[in-house]
Amino acid sequence: MTEQKKQNATKAFYITTTLPYVNAEPHIGHAMEFIRADIIARYKKLMGFDVFFNTGTDEHGLKVFKKSEEEGVDIKNYVDKYAQKFKDLLKLLNISKDIHFVRTTDAHHKSAAQHFWELCDKSGDIYKKNYKIKYCV
Repeated sequence: MTEQKKQNATKAFYITTTLPYVNAEPHIGHAMEFIRADIIARYKKLMGFDVFFNTGTDEHGLKVFKKSEEEGVDIKNYVDKYAQKFKDLLKLLNISKDIHFVRTTDAHHKSAAQHFWELCDKSGDIYKKNYKIKYCV
């Protein structure tokens, strides 16, 4: 092991992709993002870093709910089906096996998100404000 790799072995490297909504089939854009992140994660591992590679699916939001209604499927079954499609894509692309795949419906994710919200609220980072944005559902 080179001296640089020895130094890097004590350093953590965190990489994540966006968590795609499960309101549609995985597509080439998802594949591109997963592959890019995987390349970086593998390179950092080769350089000796302790890599944490995070990806997963976002299973909340009006878009997801509307799509489950359109398909006439219970929301839980709907998100389970599409989360599996994203897992299958990762396998098909030969993405690193040691990724952390999180679903926003996972109990540990909900707990962590609530804890983070509380920390932000206590520090004054959460506040009400009116503003105009463009958003399409």
